[in-house]
Amino acid sequence: MNISLRAAMTSHPHSIRIDETVQTARRKMEQLAVHHLPVLEAGALRGVVSDRDLRLVRGDGADVVIEDICIDAVVAVDVDIDVFVVVSLLADTHIGSVLVTDEGKLCGIFTTTDACRMLSTLLDPRRAV
Repeated sequence: MNISLRAAMTSHPHSIRIDETVQTARRKMEQLAVHHLPVLEAGALRGVVSDRDLRLVRGDGADVVIEDICIDAVVAVDVDIDVFVVVSLLADTHIGSVLVTDEGKLCGIFTTTDACRMLSTLLDPRRAV
């Protein structure tokens, strides 16, 4: 069974600019109930920041910018890749998300939560979203 990542990813993910603060990122993640934010610089993908990264910053994070803590070794995959390849990548590398690109531009994010939703749908098609 081939399932395109496009069908399982979260499209148009919320993101954060590289010059915003950790405090802003924490607030955004809490309000949006997300654990990962792609980091953009002048509209281009620059990295990713996770709630785990934010927890490592002491204090309120008002004086720390995202550029100082984001992971710039981003794992990005093409939108048309088979989702099972990406699930294997997440499992094998113990990462929580991959950024999804279409012709080099950010178009989505695929997280372990997305993988669980997909698995749930495969196990019980009545749960299709």
